[in-house]
Amino acid sequence: MSHSADSTRTPPDQREATITALAAQTRAQPDVVRLLYEEEIAALHAGATVTSFIGIIAGRRVKQRLKNGSRHA
Repeated sequence: MSHSADSTRTPPDQREATITALAAQTRAQPDVVRLLYEEEIAALHAGATVTSFIGIIAGRRVKQRLKNGSRHA
């Protein structure tokens, strides 16, 4: 598993719980959700000055991407 930009902020077990929950909610494969989540974390972290809620925002963005059918956009 790759280490995301938020790995110092969010414990690995919490990241995995988020990925598992998103996969269940969207009926997407966990590996796809993990990839999208890591992409969103990196994108958000790159432009963030406040990083406290990046994991939450990334989860919402992944859920929206999967809901819209954009698996790798």
